[in-house]
Amino acid sequence: MYFRFWGTRGSIPVPGGNTIKYGGNTPCIELRTKNNNLIILDAGSGLREFGKVLAKSGKDNKIDIFVSHYHWDHIQGIPFFLPLYKEGNEITFYGETSDGKRVEQILSDQMAFNYFPIKIGQMSAHTKFREIKPNCTYELDNIIIKTFRANHSSPTISFKVSEGNKCLVYMTDNELKLKDSNHNSISDILEMNKELVEFVSGCDYLIHDSMYDESSVIEKKGWGHSCNVTLAYFSIISKVKNIILFHYNPDYTDSKIDDQLNDTLAVFKKERSSINCIASHEGLSINF
Repeated sequence: MYFRFWGTRGSIPVPGGNTIKYGGNTPCIELRTKNNNLIILDAGSGLREFGKVLAKSGKDNKIDIFVSHYHWDHIQGIPFFLPLYKEGNEITFYGETSDGKRVEQILSDQMAFNYFPIKIGQMSAHTKFREIKPNCTYELDNIIIKTFRANHSSPTISFKVSEGNKCLVYMTDNELKLKDSNHNSISDILEMNKELVEFVSGCDYLIHDSMYDESSVIEKKGWGHSCNVTLAYFSIISKVKNIILFHYNPDYTDSKIDDQLNDTLAVFKKERSSINCIASHEGLSINF
């Protein structure tokens, strides 16, 4: 299994000199199976750059895109995704019904005339739309995809992608539950997040929301995001092999994310954990 980051930022794209190292595009991850079938996780602004690469190569004419939820930072790349404009391409969007609207209507709404000059139905590629639900299992090109409800302000799905004995969990926009203090013990974190622990347990890679640092997460309680320190303890409890920090605060500079990474590594050192921790950045690719 291979995956690559094309967007790592949360909320809004933030180009500029302070975001060069980790990137300023919003969420988009390329995932490839051993047969080189292409799955895309989320369609933020990073999807635009990836689409340019795909259009130039011309090799991928069947693409499956799984959307975790419909906050703008996770769908804003769709109108600018060049493979949608090529006849002969087949692109399938997977998402959840929300507020009585099906995935096709929701994605079409951001391309209404007042927002964008081209409707999704006018694109040359053959587009399909599939409804998915949390707590379900789907099979796609010998890949098993399990879904789970994340803790977010808008209905959001997390994905566990398995191929053979390899497993990747994509859990963006998820708030790891805490008690009133930000100094929660491991037992507190386990008690508050038992079902999430079970879902990610033992995975090879956990890509997880780390929008806030430890000092600010409590005042953001209920906003649907996590801090890197809580994530470190959650990873220890869940016995994951590798964690990847993701969905960075748009106000956090490269230097600030360096601090988050160092603080996370300090937890693992303190707890004598062998978990490997990586801070995602645009262009980071992993083959495992």
